Amino acid sequence: MNELYATCLIYDKTLDARIGGNPPKVIENDIPEDYNFYAVINHPEKQDKMLSIIIHNNFDVLLENNIYPDISVKVIEHEYSEIGDRKDKVIEDLGICSISNYSTENLSEFLFIKVGGEPRLIQPKSYFYEKLEKDGYSFFLQIEEEGYYDGMDYVFMYGALYLYKHNITGEIIAGFWQYS
Repeated sequence: MNELYATCLIYDKTLDARIGGNPPKVIENDIPEDYNFYAVINHPEKQDKMLSIIIHNNFDVLLENNIYPDISVKVIEHEYSEIGDRKDKVIEDLGICSISNYSTENLSEFLFIKVGGEPRLIQPKSYFYEKLEKDGYSFFLQIEEEGYYDGMDYVFMYGALYLYKHNITGEIIAGFWQYS
């Protein structure tokens, strides 16, 4: 797959992908009690699918469990869905912003979402991805807080979240997250 990029924008309800706010209606009742909604992005390989990302609501747990297979970040693939009503699943300080459609060029000064190619690691240590690769996963995309819109809370400590795709099943999972 060619590298694709998306940017973080002022909230625009005409764009399907977003970071923050209430979770999509289709998943809002499937989110475990101790998790909150982080983002919903367009699936880069499936036009009719989206990927919602939920994270543990206790930062100490999130920090302690930041690498596969014990990562406290979950990815849920689903059909398009409108914003739901579950305000109790919101990360309050994150705010809400839209995510642009994918482009073959990074149209922002800072990297926000990068799909495909090689990951841009904050901490270039192989222990982050060795088990993933051994278990048949390859880098899929990353979301970097460097590209957040001004005023958003850095839930990953000004870091990045790396999603991986299984080479046979195509399942998308959270591989790890890093911070600077």
